[in-house]
Amino acid sequence: MASVLGWWSKRSRAERFDISLRWPLYFVVACAPLIAVMLVLSDSRPTSTIRAVLFLLVSAAHGVVGVMLMRATLNAYLHRAGPSARLLGTAIALTVAGVALLPDHGVALLLLGGMLTLALSPLPPMVALLGLVVLGAVVAGLVGGPQGAFFYVYGVGIAIVSGRVSAWMLGTGWELDRSRAISTQLAVAEERLRFSRDLHDTLGRNLSLVAVQSELAARLAERGDESAAEQMLAVQRIAHESLREMRAVVDAYRSTDLSSELAGAQSVLRSAGINCRVIGDGSGLPDATQVALAWVVREATTNVIHHSDATSCKIELTADGAQSVLLRMENDGARSERKLNPGNGLTGLRERLAEVGGTLTAEPRPGGRFLLQAELPTT
Repeated sequence: MASVLGWWSKRSRAERFDISLRWPLYFVVACAPLIAVMLVLSDSRPTSTIRAVLFLLVSAAHGVVGVMLMRATLNAYLHRAGPSARLLGTAIALTVAGVALLPDHGVALLLLGGMLTLALSPLPPMVALLGLVVLGAVVAGLVGGPQGAFFYVYGVGIAIVSGRVSAWMLGTGWELDRSRAISTQLAVAEERLRFSRDLHDTLGRNLSLVAVQSELAARLAERGDESAAEQMLAVQRIAHESLREMRAVVDAYRSTDLSSELAGAQSVLRSAGINCRVIGDGSGLPDATQVALAWVVREATTNVIHHSDATSCKIELTADGAQSVLLRMENDGARSERKLNPGNGLTGLRERLAEVGGTLTAEPRPGGRFLLQAELPTT
């Protein structure tokens, strides 16, 4: 049981959704041999043993081919390799063989095989699909009468609606997963653009001024004008001023206040499809404590997005009297391998917090959850 749960927890949300849609359809197709056995055993009319055994063998082969065909048709909805002509021909041939061996029971096989082989495939045009449905209804009518034709058409209709809707939902699930990844990349790119814009606004004017002053100093030096030295000293002052302004921009980027970092983490997580709830406010904490906790929030948010399949996350900030502050960040969708591979980010956070007397713990919790805790003194 633990191995099954571990296998399931390693799957992403899109993979779990895929499995939840695929496997019930596979199960329906795989049940065809069991239905064939029930039909043969429940028939009170005398039937040749050889024909009955052959019919059961054909039903078993039809179930295997049907699962393969179902997998190929669903893959076609995901823009992957669809069913081959050989696979389609094999499924149809087995269906015809089942009807030829035992016509009465073969109608049931035709019902299962025909609707799942033909109705779900996205490859044939709709006109050809309707033609095959009508042909199957005629065959069912000749063998089983009007009742057989009615049940065949009814079964094919259910298969078309349920099967195609399931396949459409499967494709939509994977598309949403790709959109989530793109949203995360866009959020990171937007932050990089903001930082680049701030640097451009800060350094652009000063660098242009350095270029003009340097050119003026060069021309004055060519004429032997003593004021060239003054111009170069001005260039030096502008360079030092630019360096200070650049450091101020970088420090502001690194040392953003904790409240802004919490709001940014909530926005980024929501853009990635993760419901995030923030409890507490760190605006009254000392600047050094806010900087350290802001780094924790930033790194933990990155880990939630890239190393989990989270759907919800809770960030809670509580002050233990006036002595210390505790930051808890808990999310679901934790992958089991994360415990074995904490990464350099958490190691760097521990070292950074240790410098200010803080501690950091990160461990998986029951139910596929992951808890990160950071505790720092406020004095």
